[in-house]
Order: sequence, then structure tokens, then C-alpha cells
Amino acid sequence: MILDIHPLLSIFSSLLIVNGFYNLSKLISKSKYLIFLENRAVPGRLISFFLVVNVFSIILYNLFLLFGINEDYLKILIILLVLIGFYRPYNIQKLFKKYILINTKTKLLLFVILLGYFVISLLPITDSDSLDYHITLPYLSLLNENFFIQKEWFTSQLAGAGEALIIFGLAVNAYKLSSILQFAALLLIIVAILNLKHEKYNLNINSKILICLAILCIPSFLFLTFTAKPQLFAIGTNFVAFLMAFFILPFEKNNKKFVTVFCLICFLCLSATQFKFSFFLSSGIILLFSFIELFKRKLLFQGFFILLFFFIIIIFPREYYDYKYLSHDIIRNFLSPATDDYSTTTFIESLKHGTGNSRYFPYWIFLPYNQHFFSLSIVTEIVGLSVLIFLVNFKFKPIKNIVIASFIFFILALLFGQPMGRFFIEPFLWLTVGSIIYLSSKNNLLFIICKKLVIINSIIILVALLYTIVNFLPGIFSIKNHKNILEKYANGYNLYQWAYKNLPNNSKILTTHRAYSLSKNSFVSYDFRLYSSTQEELDYYIDLILKKKPTHILYNGIDHDNSKDFLKNCRGQLAVRGKNIHQVNKRNPFNLRIIQHDVYIYEIDLNKLKKCKIK
Repeated sequence: MILDIHPLLSIFSSLLIVNGFYNLSKLISKSKYLIFLENRAVPGRLISFFLVVNVFSIILYNLFLLFGINEDYLKILIILLVLIGFYRPYNIQKLFKKYILINTKTKLLLFVILLGYFVISLLPITDSDSLDYHITLPYLSLLNENFFIQKEWFTSQLAGAGEALIIFGLAVNAYKLSSILQFAALLLIIVAILNLKHEKYNLNINSKILICLAILCIPSFLFLTFTAKPQLFAIGTNFVAFLMAFFILPFEKNNKKFVTVFCLICFLCLSATQFKFSFFLSSGIILLFSFIELFKRKLLFQGFFILLFFFIIIIFPREYYDYKYLSHDIIRNFLSPATDDYSTTTFIESLKHGTGNSRYFPYWIFLPYNQHFFSLSIVTEIVGLSVLIFLVNFKFKPIKNIVIASFIFFILALLFGQPMGRFFIEPFLWLTVGSIIYLSSKNNLLFIICKKLVIINSIIILVALLYTIVNFLPGIFSIKNHKNILEKYANGYNLYQWAYKNLPNNSKILTTHRAYSLSKNSFVSYDFRLYSSTQEELDYYIDLILKKKPTHILYNGIDHDNSKDFLKNCRGQLAVRGKNIHQVNKRNPFNLRIIQHDVYIYEIDLNKLKKCKIK
């Protein structure tokens, strides 16, 4: 798996693909349908980049779901994309002068922080979700030539268009494609703000740079930028849709161009939902305000048909797949991120309550506050204090719609969302954009105060970036160094390496640990142990397990001692036990706590396992 891919090869191939996306977006932006956007509030080329990548992801995702995966076809497509990337290559000097010309200390700080984020996007991926399904499912999908969602592997049901892009990259060993796309999204958010225009207000470049620095100080970006989790790219997608809905759509006088902009908003918003289910909230709010503009133009009926069209081509294929292969209730599928017949209620509840900070609002949004104390170990799970710059314009009437939209988001997210700071990034982005207008029209004293506070925060985030780079950078230069980083920071690495050494080559393990991409053995997920509560559910999953014929079951110390383990009384003989093998490592370099557990591997007697079905 990823252990056998040279990191530099992965980085190089990933950069070639992203370069192809960028050059294709340049060509698309010059088409007669989109050229008019070049003079609008948001650069047309930036819109085109998100448009191109999302078109690729949605088409690939739907094709994978409905027709399976052909690796040879993917390689041909990648070759064509790479060739497009060499068509009219970057003019580095021109790009430098336009966007990155450094003539002030704040511009230099902005450039250095962006460079830091770029470097960490290249670093080894070690977070739990990536090692669970973001990377593992794409890898197994290529091997099995179909989108490898499994009923007993609960988190695999959360996979979407982001994983389709990872499949695309893995066809040429570009497993870093996702994390580099996360950085690209962050970079383009900054570029969008630096180039933002308003029909009624002259936006000051110094105010723009200040807001950009405040956004880059969001600690959650440290986490999202060097993970395979596609959340940041979806944030970027919806951020562009938000800018179009609030800064272009209300001011577009030509009805034909107005409808074109609305079509782009619909496509981007619905595409974002296929990366992660939680984006239905922000997408819905952006579309709501877009429909208000349609109502003003008396184009509401036309707008509903446009939305229905994009709903059918973007969302319906996954609903059909879930209906046919995973469930029997298409309405529930649409309302839920998980689609199995059993145990989904418990699973969804666990997603809602999360594994991050406790629900002490608003500490878990702004401060690394865990239970009853401050902890640097969770600092990358928060939004941070720098975005409080939005408070300077909270009563500023020209951005009242942005404030209303953000308020709706907060209320609904607090009621139904996860208690993690990173799920609240979007409304803070919206509000801080409004701050540009306010700071551009106010006196210098307020600007100077905000500037000093943001710069202090920027220096702190820069130190955190450098600290992360120093710890992880050696891992990109060789396979050996990469494995050393995984051993130090990837939770589950030592466990799966030990299991591989102590099991026959043809073993298939039923495992309680979710870092599946680190396993060299075939595996079957034991996720259902966490969510099953009835004998009926247990029987259902045991039947699934029996069909896959695992040979062994792997426990870490915590799971082994769990009195509620369903298979405790019907597993086979103890095959091997390892003392202090499982080292609970943390991806966050600020969390230095290391916990070790024993590891147990039991043989599985399939006939004995059947007895677990007897009440």
C-alpha cells in the first residue's frame, strides 16, 4: 500500500495532475460562457479550477459507482491531463509579480505562511481517518475494480467524490493528490480574497492581506492540509460558491449571465455535498440566498428546474447505488451519511457527538479546551481566536445577509452538527470576508489594533508550521524515512507490522483497529462491535463475516479487555500475544503522550463463530 510508494514519486505525480487541472481551468475560463467572469468580483480562472476538479470528481465518482473502475482508462486520462498541464506552462515571473510581490512585512509574512502550508501538504499522512477509509477504500477499490463500500465497515459508507479523486491519483501512485488539493484550495481561498471586488465599495489591499492572515491562523488548517481528508477542498468549493452568491449574483444585470452564475453555484454546492455529508448545511444556506435573488428577478421557477437537473446528475447516482447495494430506503439514504440497514442510528450519533472537544460552547471552537483544562494536544481541532476579527463588523448593515447566513449556520450546526471547531470554519470565513468591507471604510486606529493582534497570531501559527515541518519533513525523502515517521506518529503502525510478522501470508484478519491502510494482511472490519445493540444486528453482521472467511481476529489491549465484545465467547484459540506492541501515537506533534498496549491474535473457527448467532 502507501508504505511501498516512494514519497517523492507520489509528490511529483500529484503535482503533475494538479498542474493539469490548473491549465485545463485556464482554458475553460476563456470559453465564451465563462469569459465574462474575469471582470467580476471573483476571478474566473479561480472559479474554473474548482469547476474543473469537481467535474472530474463527480463524473469519476458516478462512473465508479455505476460501472466499476478500469485502472487502464484512468492512466490514459491522467496522461492526457498531464499533457494539458504542459500546454502554455506557468509564467513564474508574471505569477510572482501579480500575486506574491513582496514589498511589505505583512506580504512577506503571508507568503512565508503559505509556503509553510505547501510544505506540510507534502508530508506523510498519519491521521486516523485517512489511514482508515480515505486512503484504504481507494486502494481496495482499484484492486477490486469497484467502489469498495462494505456494510460491516461503517466508515467506508462515508466515502464520496473525494475518495474518487484519490482513486484517480492512486492509478499512478499519486497518493498525495488529495492533500496537495487541500493546499490548492487554501491557496485559492487566499487568492480569491486578495482579488475580491465589490460593486459599491473600494476594498483596501491592506485590509485584504490582514483578513488573509487571520484566516491562515485557523489552527484546523494545520490538520486539514496534510491529511487525505477532502474537507478543505469542499470548504474551498463552497467558499467560491458563497462569493458568487453574495458578491456576483446580486449585482449581475444581464439575466442570461445571471442564470449562468446560478448554474455554477448549484453545481459547486451540490458537488461539495458529495465530498462530505455535512456540507449539505452550508450548501443549503448558499442556495437559499441564491433563490432569494432568483425570486427578485422572477426566475424562481427556472431556478427550481436547474437545481433539480443538477441534483439528478450529481446526487442521484449515489442514492441509486445505496438503494441497490446497501439499503432499501432512498429517503433515509438522502437524510443520512450512513446507509446500512442495521446499527446506523448508533453510528450516526457517534459522528454527531464526535471525538474531539467536549460540548462547552464556545471554547471548543476558539480555544484548545478539553473537558476541564487547556490542552495543546487538540489545538489543531479549533478555529482559533484570529477570526474574531469579524466582531468589528457584526452590526455593519451592508453585510447583513452574510451575518444572517452565518447565524443560520451556527444555530443548525449546534443543533445537529459535530462539536468540532473545523466544522464551523465556513461561517467564520464568510464573516471575516465581510470585515474587509468594514476595515476598508473605517479609520486607521481600528485597523492598526486588528493588525497587531493578527500578526501576533500569525507568528504563533508560523512557529507551529515550522515545528511540524521539522518533525515530519524527513519522511518525504525515502521509503525508509517515511516508515520511520509512520512508526513515530501513525497510530496502529507498530500493531500491523507486528501482526504481519506473526501471521501466515494468506491470513485474513478481523481487526478492531481502524488504521487499515497500514495492514499488509487482508482485513475485515470489526466496526460493528461499536454500534450493534441487539441479537438481530449481531446475527446480521456475523453472517457477513462468515461469508468473508477471516482466519484470525486482532485485538489491541483496550478492545481485548472489553466485556461487551460480541465474539469473546466464540473465538478460537489464542495464536500469539505481543507485549507493549500497540503504541498509541498521535499525528499532532504537540501531543507527546505515548500509551502502549498488549496485542492479541486469536484463531477464528468459523463453525464456532456460527454459535454466536444463538441467543
